[in-house]
Amino acid sequence: MTLGGRIVLARESANMTRADLARRIGVLGRTVENWEADRSEPRGNRLTTLAGVLRTSFLWLMTGDDGTMPEIDAGEETRTLARKLDRLTSLNRQADRLAGEIKSDLRQLQSRLDAFEA
Repeated sequence: MTLGGRIVLARESANMTRADLARRIGVLGRTVENWEADRSEPRGNRLTTLAGVLRTSFLWLMTGDDGTMPEIDAGEETRTLARKLDRLTSLNRQADRLAGEIKSDLRQLQSRLDAFEA
């Protein structure tokens, strides 16, 4: 089974749609579709996030060899971890936006300094 096939299996076992999975990990739905169709592969940090959201191991997701399959329901502890992962994903998006704002502010400041020095 390919990586894409394992993503499909784990997503379906977690009773998630592609849109659900995309939202939970902060990517576009077509990105998940491309992963599942083996047209592209997620980066390492996304694989770790995928494994957590899909409640499976990173090793199984990558190789299919560790003997574990995704759990269908691991109870309240899993739901708590999923909520924490959602919060972390949201905070990560906020940090990315803030970093973009800072970069823009720095470029503007550099432009003003360059104009002042000229």
